[in-house]
Amino acid sequence: MKNWPANGRIPYALIAVLLMLFSGFTQAEEPPDTPDLIRITVDHSDNGILVQWEASTDTTVDLYRMYEMNRGTGKPIFTFSSETLEYKILDHGLENLSYSVTAIDTLDGTVAYNESPLGDNAHKAVSISVEFDPCVPANKITWTGYEGWEGKISGYRIFGGVAGEEPQLLKFVHEKTRSYIHGGVILDTTYNYYIETVPTTGLTSLSPIGSIHTDHPDSPEFLSLDYVSVLDRTHVELQFTADIQGPVNSYRVLRRSGSDTPFTEIGTFWNSLQSTQVVQDNIPTLENSYAYMVQSIYQPEGCAVPLVISESNPGSTILLNGDLEDQIAILTWNPYETYTTGLSGYIIQRRSGYGEFIDVQSVGPEINTWRESIVSVINGFQPGQLQYKVLAVSNQVEGGIPGISESNTVEVAVETHLEVPSAFTPGSNDMNFEFKPIIDFAPREYVLIVFDRGGRKVFETTDPGEGWDGTYSGGYVMEGVYVYYIHYTDFTGISRSISGNVTVIFP
Repeated sequence: MKNWPANGRIPYALIAVLLMLFSGFTQAEEPPDTPDLIRITVDHSDNGILVQWEASTDTTVDLYRMYEMNRGTGKPIFTFSSETLEYKILDHGLENLSYSVTAIDTLDGTVAYNESPLGDNAHKAVSISVEFDPCVPANKITWTGYEGWEGKISGYRIFGGVAGEEPQLLKFVHEKTRSYIHGGVILDTTYNYYIETVPTTGLTSLSPIGSIHTDHPDSPEFLSLDYVSVLDRTHVELQFTADIQGPVNSYRVLRRSGSDTPFTEIGTFWNSLQSTQVVQDNIPTLENSYAYMVQSIYQPEGCAVPLVISESNPGSTILLNGDLEDQIAILTWNPYETYTTGLSGYIIQRRSGYGEFIDVQSVGPEINTWRESIVSVINGFQPGQLQYKVLAVSNQVEGGIPGISESNTVEVAVETHLEVPSAFTPGSNDMNFEFKPIIDFAPREYVLIVFDRGGRKVFETTDPGEGWDGTYSGGYVMEGVYVYYIHYTDFTGISRSISGNVTVIFP
């Protein structure tokens, strides 16, 4: 036969004419040998089902006919010339069906035709299905075995990944395996999978592509960790702001002590009715910097644990360290990480002699160390335990309030020095109207006692800022020499006792 169409497929009109010409003849006793199917595979470029077969061993074969098989019953769908050994089915409606091919000998007009047995060589590619398990979350891939290579299959290769990316080989499994769990999938993402059947010899077969979207509720429109502050030696306070109007309005607060350690849950807010939440964490604050994060969570029905839908920006406590070298106070701290609006810089504060913290310097966001001479701090009231803390300030957005995260308070111990005057003038208008030592930094413990020459105590105080005004029992004492005794312990731990004479002189 000549002049067949280029694709090897015979027009139905010509087939009908051939069958009518030979319809009155009887079939020969020996049909042609059934052609062996090489494989059925899916071409992922166009989702066509490619059927390939070997040529019949009979030289008298004129045609090949393809059947669509259903439980052993075949429906003829295409007829081809004897030169055609493969055909791609594009109009299969995405069904993964079983197919068979027979050989036909037209017998040159002696009989109508003689066809090889149907169904002895039926093949069917692997069918695949994918389900999303939100509780894990994971995608479960199941498939049917390849039909037609019974006893000749080495195993199955599982390919998959995010749609639009190059599929990756996930695993090679035994030929009896029919399922695989792909864990660690990303929520709200489409995944594609397919199975490659690997025979012991010859070409492999690809299944259709199975797709799944890892559905979950929409993420909250905003979720921000506003600040993380150290309250004292054992408490941290943090604040977060979240959208509570959407389908997800439950939140979990997490903490960890290092970048290589896992996060630990410290609190959960189910079905929150407040968009701003303040949380306190009981943790030692002077040893480590701690990182915090807030997750929005959703618990599907039937799941033992909730799903993480979104995460906030991280926030970290500022661990401040202080030291004193050559009368220079040196502060160092770890960077604060991080605000959603970015870090504006740091404010260094020192506690004044009156007990409140005051701003002493502002530095940029890239600065993590600061120094000051303690000589500039001397005022006669400043305790010999200088206390500092650092505030990390966020960039301010229009209409918003900048976030401020406070460090721990660090203490720098300073040695106390004092000078004792030898005389003073009670009741005068000059600076020498009372008796007290001149102190650079107030000590931690202090006592001043004054005696008259007879050994009677006329004055006592434990306040370094308080002096003797020369009175006793409601009136001034007599002019003369008095004995004083001072004992103090400074914040470095040094203790000293000083005694001597002071003269009272009236103007």
